[in-house]
Amino acid sequence: MTSLKIKNFKCFTDISIPLNRLTVFAGGNANGKSSAIQALLFLRRTIEHCAIWTDDSNDTNYHFNKANGLSVELNGSYGLSLGTSSEAVSFNADEQCIKLGINSEQLELLVDYDVPVEDVLWLKPDSVINNLKSDFYLFKQEFYYLNAERVGPRVNNDIKFYDFPNTGYNGSLCAQLLGDSSFEYGFKVEKDRKFQNTNNLRLGIQVNKWLDYILPGNEVEGIFNTKLMSSQIRMKNSFSNNESVLATNIGFGISYVLPIILTALIAKRDTLFIVENPEAHLHPSAQSRIGKFLTKMASTGINIIIETHSDHVLNGIQIAVTENELAPDQTTINYFSKDSENPQPSIESIKINNKGELSQWPSGFFDQSQKDYATLLKLRKND
Repeated sequence: MTSLKIKNFKCFTDISIPLNRLTVFAGGNANGKSSAIQALLFLRRTIEHCAIWTDDSNDTNYHFNKANGLSVELNGSYGLSLGTSSEAVSFNADEQCIKLGINSEQLELLVDYDVPVEDVLWLKPDSVINNLKSDFYLFKQEFYYLNAERVGPRVNNDIKFYDFPNTGYNGSLCAQLLGDSSFEYGFKVEKDRKFQNTNNLRLGIQVNKWLDYILPGNEVEGIFNTKLMSSQIRMKNSFSNNESVLATNIGFGISYVLPIILTALIAKRDTLFIVENPEAHLHPSAQSRIGKFLTKMASTGINIIIETHSDHVLNGIQIAVTENELAPDQTTINYFSKDSENPQPSIESIKINNKGELSQWPSGFFDQSQKDYATLLKLRKND
């Protein structure tokens, strides 16, 4: 089992959070889910900024074994907005330092950041312990993250250089990836990620097959123009008489789910994909299907972390596990909650068995529907 180690960062004083092939972060608002993801993103940014490349042209992994004196910005990368160093360190910290790390298979990465007395916009690694395998997913060049605040419908998106194909942390590169014919026609989706019985592995074909599964009757295409340095998503559905229309005429649902589908189809095996609020702007049936889709994608070798407030997404995951899309022991649900006696969020790890049943159902864990039904029954009886 792999775990994320956090000490003295934001709301956490000292905690270990289990990570699996498919990991779900669930719980109420302001209970630490986003802070845990931010810790992981900041650790990744530290590796990117402070690690080295080897002279081996075939080695595309980061190597991070010592502090090199460089500071890491608290704001900007991956959309992080951590503010200043005094806001990054926990109010309940027992020492003026932050520690972030990973434990995996009895091996460890641990980065110790000294927090200066003066308020600054960066943290500097003070020491590094690293005996993790060099191919661990945080060290790979390919790393995928989708912020909760993704790009909504746009007439045009700028085209940009990227080190590896990705949709950007806000999904803004979707139109570029789908519109660039040299990439879209040249990329072949892995066979175990293709939609059911379709044999054409071209990226655009598979994107639209999965999009139609999640949001039936919709289709997208990308337009790419290097002279105007812009790209565009156009969409079709039954109401457009099969004619493509601007994305701004369709709505947010497709724009928010498209980067999830696209990222999962292009992500390399044994990498990490973090997606916040995959349910955003989706109908409950689509939320359930995006849960099933992400479970399926995890089974193909992508490590996926989902931050969600949707019981429908969880239902989709449970169904997919029951349908043997992913082994139960490769799935972990971390429930974040408040405990008045604990200076940091409490985390309960919940397992799913092969029947889709949860190992526990703590109070506040996707039980609002039952509470609302009980309230309605009580009100009706008193009427």
